[in-house]
Parts: sequence; structure tokens; C-alpha cells
Amino acid sequence: MTKELSIARGRAGAMTAYSETVRMGLYQRIASEGLSPAQQKKLFVDEMRLYRDALEHEQARWQADPNLRDVSDPSRDLQTFETLWRAFSATGVVDRPSTHYARTHFLGLDEDEQNNLRLLLNDTPNFTANFQAEVTQALDRVGIPMTQTNLPLAMKIILEARTAAAHACRVGLVPDDFEDRAAEAQSGSTASVPALGSVKSGTVFDSTVPEPQSQISGLILPEMVPDPWRSMTPIEVAERFIAETPKMFEHRQSGKRASEQTGEQTLRQIRWAAKLFQCTMPEGRPMWTVSSEDLKNFDRWLDRLPVTFGKSSKDRIGSIDLEIVEQRALERVEDGELQPDQIGLTVPTANKHYRKIAQVHAFLRKKIPGLPAMDFGEFTQPDRKDEREARMRYTLEQGREIFSLPPWTGCVGEKDRFSAGQNVIHDSLYFVLLLVWYTGARREEICKLRIEDVGHIDGIYFLRIETTDTGRVKNNSAIRCIAVADEVVRLGFGAYVEALKAAGETLLFPELAPALGTKRKRGDVFYKLWWMYIRPMVPSLMRGQAMHSARHTVSDELKQQEIFLEFRNDLLGHKGQGGDGVTRYPSATRLRTVLSIVNRIPVVTDHLPDFSTITLLPNHMRQSRPTRKMGS
Repeated sequence: MTKELSIARGRAGAMTAYSETVRMGLYQRIASEGLSPAQQKKLFVDEMRLYRDALEHEQARWQADPNLRDVSDPSRDLQTFETLWRAFSATGVVDRPSTHYARTHFLGLDEDEQNNLRLLLNDTPNFTANFQAEVTQALDRVGIPMTQTNLPLAMKIILEARTAAAHACRVGLVPDDFEDRAAEAQSGSTASVPALGSVKSGTVFDSTVPEPQSQISGLILPEMVPDPWRSMTPIEVAERFIAETPKMFEHRQSGKRASEQTGEQTLRQIRWAAKLFQCTMPEGRPMWTVSSEDLKNFDRWLDRLPVTFGKSSKDRIGSIDLEIVEQRALERVEDGELQPDQIGLTVPTANKHYRKIAQVHAFLRKKIPGLPAMDFGEFTQPDRKDEREARMRYTLEQGREIFSLPPWTGCVGEKDRFSAGQNVIHDSLYFVLLLVWYTGARREEICKLRIEDVGHIDGIYFLRIETTDTGRVKNNSAIRCIAVADEVVRLGFGAYVEALKAAGETLLFPELAPALGTKRKRGDVFYKLWWMYIRPMVPSLMRGQAMHSARHTVSDELKQQEIFLEFRNDLLGHKGQGGDGVTRYPSATRLRTVLSIVNRIPVVTDHLPDFSTITLLPNHMRQSRPTRKMGS
């Protein structure tokens, strides 16, 4: 409030002295006007007993009335009361709860029940004022005058007592030991009265745990959960899981010791699943309290998010409001930017999220003895992979459409690759898609190739697919040698390799090298550099058809030609029995076998002329993208 140091010092001293006065005044006010531990206990027990009796009489009335008996489910109705007071105990009373509030806090109820409860509250006038009046009456019943100091705590105690009462009525707990339970609740803290939990053990649970423990198979108390796991959210547990799992160590994400399927993409998937799951839970909720109801709520959200959500790094940065994400997606559908069938995550994506969350939860169980296991498999669905791959494969007409674009038929030049012209430039844009089509290899497997990974035996060019300093392979089955099809050689592949050698290059596609300090893979660089511009130029491509679709095309075409499954698995690097290293070792005999297979992949480039000369990119463009300006 001032720039003068002497004045600031004086004010600081005065504020320090005044803060001490405020503190002492607060203590005195609480002592004279607040609630003592004995009063808190008395208020809790009195309200719990009365509210349980009221619910018990109401339940009897439902059962006695034929009209109510036929439409009422007493257990679910009592669950609604319990859920309502538990939510308000955690957040305070909300007069007109929103849809988001209901989905976030009315846990244990299905979507219809959540909505009905929300509408009932919205149609109840002066709910908060009436509740405050009831709290005043409750204080009066036990002989405690209401003050502005004790009212907030009294309201919280009443909310927690009603939560415990509804739970007791629902599970058939008799009121004889209410006072003992309240005393146990008070022994932990005088600041708040915890709500009751499992009826079997008679244990009092901390009211900050919003899910009833009876919904979790088994029993674990907050005090049984060691620090720091007691307060860790799903995101925090996921980070510890990554940090403490050897095969996921950051320094093992590349190189010779890289583990199967634990690369940067896997870590990103774990982090995203944990974050998405946490977004469907109340803020600050620890992961050890997760129940099947939380998974049900998460499952409902998976049907309301657009399929594109999370694919962009921008989606994963910062806080996320799923209500806003859903609303924007619906607006995009109305505007025609998004198809209705693009709302709701696909079965493979949803299954992947559940598998990642299950991994994190299994890790947490190792840290918390006695934490019950959860059956995440109940929430996954069979993936009709054959149908999906058939839908995602390219047609031969689409292949011809792609390779009829200017990068293959002739462009203006190195500065304009997508306008028709007389020049053919030989680089990653020209050869990566050709190799993907005529080998069925993964995008990353092709993009990371070094010149030394290209071999030549008895006139047969072949590619060594293995873990190198430029990247790793998906798994051990992916280590293989693939013969280069005659069609790719006809279009200049061998001459291109020799030209790169003469130019002193070591990488097959040097322009795909990621910038220093980044974790981006070379296949991702290709996607950003070229594929995202190629795709819009092929109108027949449908959603879900990406570069990976070429693998489905190759697999399906060879299957139709009755190529043995063992050979197909070996060629594509799929896990499966058979093959016996047919494509792993580059002997001439084996390579001829593989060459005969790849030459049976349908040719969609026969309209392209034989290469006459190889035209490489200029030296200044054969560099990583950040150091190379496109079009210059």
C-alpha cells in the first residue's frame, strides 16, 4: 500500500499486533459462543436418532400404501437421502444444484436419479432458509442457543448426522450404539463430526470421504492409509506409478533397454486416463476411496465426450471442465462441424482408459495394504477388431487417389509440393507413404530408418526394423527384415539411398529428425509436416482412416490371397505363433520369400513413370523441422 520503506515497516508491525488481537478475540468468541466437543456430540446424536426414526416411519408408510409400494424402492429412496446429505455435507447446502453439480456430487445414484433429485431441489423454495431454521430448532432441542459463531458448525453436524442416519436406516443399523459412535467420531477431532460408515464393523469414517464405504468390497479406514497415499489424487498416483515402475523410467524411453510398449505414448496415455478420470470426481478426492460408483460415473462421461477430445496436446493442458467440453461438442454438431456419431469415445479408446486406470489402481494397492481390488474388466467391452480394421482400411481407389497427387506426379518445386508442376522431389514426402503402402510397416518404423538399416543382397533391397538410436520398435515381434517391393525400386528407392550416401547423410529421411530437446517421434514429425496437409486433398478418406490404415489394407489383401497367417504376422510385425524368424534374418533365400509376398500387395502406382533422375532436397532443407523454414 506504500512505496516508503519506513511506512511499510510501521504498518507491518501494526498489522502483526492487530492479527494477534484478532486471534485472541476469535478464541474467546469460540469459547463463549461456539460448540464444545460435548455439545457437538449431543447435537449429532440427537439429530441422528430423530432423523433415522423419521425415515423409518416414512419407509413404513411407503410399504403400507399400495400406490407407493408399487412404485417405490425403499433401498434406493434411502440411498437418495443419504446421497443428498453427504453431498451437502461436503459442499454446503446448494439451493438450485446444476446438472454438473448433480453428476459430480450425487454419486451412488444413476443419471435419472441424479436428475430427479436435482429437479426436486430446484422445485423446493427456500430450501437453504428452511434448513437453517431446522438447525436452529435442533440447537434449541439440546439447549444450545444459536449464534453466528456456532451456526456454520451446527449446520455441518446436522448434515453429517442425517447422512449417518439415512445410511443406518438403509442398512438396518439399530440406534442403541449411536452415542458410542458419536463419541468415537469426536475422538478424532473437535472441528467436525464424521459420518458413519460400514454397519458391519461399526467404524466411523471421515466425512471427507464422499463415497459410502459399503460400496467398496472390503473395509479400510482412513487411518489405515499411510501418507502420502491418503490424500493423493488419481493424477498424483499415476505420476508416482510412472516414476517408480522401472520399465517406465524416463531414461529408458529410448535406447537398447527400452521396454515393450512403455514409450512416451504409453506414458501419455496413462497420464491422460488418470486426468480424465479425476475430472469426473469431486475436486481433491483421493484415489484410494474410488468405488464402482465412480467408475459408473466415469463410464457415463465416456459416452458424452467427442472422439477427438484428448488427441490434441491443448486438450490435456491445464484444468478441464467436462461440462464445457460436452457443450462445445454439441454446438459443433449443431453447426455441422462434427457428426453426431462422433460423440462418445470408441470401444478401443474406452477400454484403453480403463486398462490404464486399472494399472494405476493396482500400483496403489501395493502401497496400501488391505485396499480392495476392483474389477475394471466389468467396464470394458469386446472390441470387434476385424470389423473395425475392415472399416478403416484404404480401398485401392483411395490408394490411387493419394498417389495421383502432385508430390508423386509432379509439383511446382521444393517450395510448393502440392501444386501441379513438372518436378518430382525425392524425400520423406515421396517415399514414406510408398514404403508404408508396399510393406504394411508402421509409420514410425519407416520414418526412423537410417541408411545403414537399408540392406542389399542378391539384387534385393530390404529394410531392417529394430530398435536403434533413432527410435524403438513396438515389441520383440516387430523386429524383422522386410524386402522392398519391386514397384518401390522401380520408382527410384535404391537410387535415392545411394544419392543420400553420396551426400554424406546417415538418416534415410534426415528432414524428419525432431528438434533437440523434444520427445517428438519422427513419425509425428512426418504427420505434422506432410500428412495433415495430404489428408484434406483426398476427399474420399473417412474418419478413422489414417496412415495406419495402410497396414489394414496390406493385411486384408494378403489374407484374401490366402497368404499364411505366419507369414503375414512376420511381415507386419504382429504378435502370434509361427514365422520362426522368416523375416528377421536377411538371408537371400528368406528375402526372396518375403519379396514374393510384398510383390503381391496391389499396385496402385502403375500410373507413375519410372524414375529418370533422383532429385534430393537441398542441403539446408535436409534438417530437423525447427531449423528449416517451410517454403524456403
